[in-house]
Amino acid sequence: MDQQSKSSENLLVIQPLPGIGDAIWHLPHLKALANSNPSGKVTLLTKSRSLAKQLLSETDFVKEVLYLSQEKGDHFGMSGPINLGKFLTPFKFDQAWILHNSARYSIASWWAGIPNRVGFGIGWQDAFLTSAHTLSKNDKRLTTIEKSKRLLRLNGIAIDDDKPTLYFSEAILKSAALHLPKEKHLNIALAIGSSEPRKQWGTENFIRLVELLTNTLRPNIVLVGGDEDAEMAVNICEHFENPRWIKQLINHPILEAAAVTKFCQVCIGNDTGILNVAAAAGTHAFGIFCGSRPLNPDPLITPIEAGETKQGCFQNTITPKMIVEQLIAAGFTK
Repeated sequence: MDQQSKSSENLLVIQPLPGIGDAIWHLPHLKALANSNPSGKVTLLTKSRSLAKQLLSETDFVKEVLYLSQEKGDHFGMSGPINLGKFLTPFKFDQAWILHNSARYSIASWWAGIPNRVGFGIGWQDAFLTSAHTLSKNDKRLTTIEKSKRLLRLNGIAIDDDKPTLYFSEAILKSAALHLPKEKHLNIALAIGSSEPRKQWGTENFIRLVELLTNTLRPNIVLVGGDEDAEMAVNICEHFENPRWIKQLINHPILEAAAVTKFCQVCIGNDTGILNVAAAAGTHAFGIFCGSRPLNPDPLITPIEAGETKQGCFQNTITPKMIVEQLIAAGFTK
C-alpha cells in the first residue's frame, strides 16, 4: 500500500459522472479506498443526478456525499475550478482521488490545498497531481470503470471484491416489503425508465413481455421508474385492467425502490440506473440493451443485446420471447 494512503484520514473521492449507474459502478472503488484509510471512510463528490446522497445513505464506508453545484458561475465554466477549490477548502481533505479525466478537478484540489492528489493523469490533469503512478495515453480507450481499477492498483490499493453491493437498514427493508404481495409467487421488477430515448424498449414491448410472462411464469410484476415513467406505468396497468398482481412503484425514494428490487427474484429492464441498483441489491437482472452496450461487469447482470438493422432502430430486435427464454434457462420458473 502506498505510504500516502496509509497516512490519510480525510479522504475525498471525486466521481463526477451523473448517472445512478455510475454511482453503483464505483462502489467497489469507494470501498477499497475506505479500507486503505485509517478512518475506514471516504467523502464522495459527485453530481446530484446520481442521487448518491439517498442511494448511499446506509453505506457505512461513505462518510458524506457532496454535490457539485451546476448553477452558472459555480463549479463549472471558466471560474469553476477556483470556485470548486474554495468550496472544498474548509473540509481540509488530506487526499483526493479523481476518478475522471478532467483537469478541472485536479486544479480544484490543488487550489483547495489538498496535499495528496491522485488521478488518471491523462492530459493536463497530470500537471496538478502528486501521485507517482498515473495512467498512460494508451489507457485512454479504457472505460471509466477500467481506468479506476487500474489507477487504484497502480497506487497499491487492493480491490478485494469488485462486485458492487448496496446496503440497507432494517427499517428500509421492512418498508420495502410492504410493497410486495404476500403470496408466494415469483416477483419480477420491470425497470421501465430510461435516461435516453435510444435506450427505451417501449411501452408496447413491455406490455407484450408482461403478457408472455403471465402465460408462462404467472409472476407478480412491480413497475419501477421515475416520475417521467408514470404514464407508461398507467398504460401497462390499464392494458391488463389494473390487476392486483401488477404493482406500481413510480417516483419512490431511490433506496426504497432499490430495497423492493432486493425482494424480487428477477429484475428486467432498460439500460438504466435501476437495473444496476437491482444487481447491487443482490437480484438477478436481465438488461435490455437496445441502444447501448453493457459496461457494468456485474455477474448478476445478464445482458440481452440488440441485433443489427439497416434502419437503425434496434428496439424491436429484442423480443419478449428472447427475454423469457433467458429467464427459464437461468432456472426461473413458477
